[in-house]
Amino acid sequence: MGMDVYGIEPREEKGEYFGANVWCWRPLWEYVCEVCDIDEETRHSGQFNDGREIDNEQAVYIGTTLHSLIKMGAVKEYAETYKRESDELPDVECTHCSGTGQRDDEHVQGECNGCHGKGTVRPFETHYPFVEESVEEFAQFAKLSGGFEIC
Repeated sequence: MGMDVYGIEPREEKGEYFGANVWCWRPLWEYVCEVCDIDEETRHSGQFNDGREIDNEQAVYIGTTLHSLIKMGAVKEYAETYKRESDELPDVECTHCSGTGQRDDEHVQGECNGCHGKGTVRPFETHYPFVEESVEEFAQFAKLSGGFEIC
């Protein structure tokens, strides 16, 4: 699943469309909401493909704010902290084999294919990367979008 974000009245081609898979979109949108003081309803709605619209004024504010944070180095610092904290999360018990490393069910006989016999896996949260380049692309899109719709 992915998030398709369309410019409402794009001023340039780069304001027409921004796309991200759900893994990259969620941390990006959370960051945008955090640093741009987005209300809770919009924050929640923006995580789904329900057509949430952001007007031009707010879109320009988002793009401008993100560009300022990029120039200040705040986005890079956030990305480094995000990755470090994600890397430091401890592994969790594999739910496919209940931590045994072995399966004996209708799908797998022998070594667990979920944890490759380890009994543990990386936590689900670690599958959501925060990528500084995505912030840059989204900032440019937002400023040129004329408002946008999250589909």
